[in-house]
Amino acid sequence: MANHQSIYDIWLIYGWIDTPFKWIMKKEIRKIPFVGKACDSAGHIFADRSNAVRAKHSIDEAKVRLEKGASVVIFPEGTRTKNGLLGRFKKGAFMIAADLHLPVVPITIRGAYDVLPANSCYIKPGTIEMVVHEPISTENLTYENLPEFINKIHDIIENDL
Repeated sequence: MANHQSIYDIWLIYGWIDTPFKWIMKKEIRKIPFVGKACDSAGHIFADRSNAVRAKHSIDEAKVRLEKGASVVIFPEGTRTKNGLLGRFKKGAFMIAADLHLPVVPITIRGAYDVLPANSCYIKPGTIEMVVHEPISTENLTYENLPEFINKIHDIIENDL
């Protein structure tokens, strides 16, 4: 799970994470010409957050892929930051981790917002860094302590910004 500062986050993760993985991305990405088709063909998971039933179906699809051994990358904020600050995390990905007792690997990305902020086409020179933190066990994670776990991951990522 990584913070999402810029479109560059995607290329950074692709370039430096050497484990095969699938993305969980918002369904709106599917409408982008060429990108949507490429993501669909690659087997990435589109999350439909329009209502609870569709969101649950997206989570179930991700669980199936994880049970088959795929790793999943998600930006738990749900979208890129508009101001460079770390946003609130959505709980869907954490629910998957809790259900399947899979470790969560926090990733902090810093500098990408300064290079290319959301809603901008102007790339500025700069340095982008990625910190891959130690995996966090979900062995004792339950729905009751899920909010504390989410806060823990949020704090780990935020402390390295």
